[in-house]
Amino acid sequence: MKENFLFNPFSGVLHEDIPQVILPNIDIENITNKIRNSNGLAIEFIGRQGRGKTSHLKYLQHILNEYPIFLLNSNSSALEIIKNTSEIVFIDSIHHLSFKHRIQIFKQKKVVAYTTHWSRKIDCLLAKKDHYSIRFKGIQPEKLKDILNKRLKLASNTNQPDTLFSTNDADILIKKFGDNYRGIINHLYEKYQ
Repeated sequence: MKENFLFNPFSGVLHEDIPQVILPNIDIENITNKIRNSNGLAIEFIGRQGRGKTSHLKYLQHILNEYPIFLLNSNSSALEIIKNTSEIVFIDSIHHLSFKHRIQIFKQKKVVAYTTHWSRKIDCLLAKKDHYSIRFKGIQPEKLKDILNKRLKLASNTNQPDTLFSTNDADILIKKFGDNYRGIINHLYEKYQ
């Protein structure tokens, strides 16, 4: 399956390349309008690991790039977010922050868009912040095929790879991995390594 690629098509995607490979499964225009016009809102991208929450959050921040994004891990501190002067912030993996810091951020920032495995509705309620939730679950073969082919084209020397994924190929991957998009990408990364 390997051909002449500039890089492994299934390696990590650079922030600036996300618009070239993502096929949003949310109404981006509606969400950007909510962010721009809200006086106080928490927007959560909720779902199990590997379902596309982070990619969608990064894509949304790419569109609204005047606002910062914070990519958290278990060693992250809330101070950088709290000290940031922006009233609108994007936070990946908000679960890495303590309950106290989440409440503080929800109270302090006008709009917080974030990813989470579990709903933070109670946090929002306690912070008196309106809450809007978008669930990430499921994937259609046709859409997966298009996403995989966009990755092949991005990495190809010619921007037109010799072989592309079919809907049947995508269906086989979904039968093996379910809607775990990250699992599919990791599997294909190994095949193209």
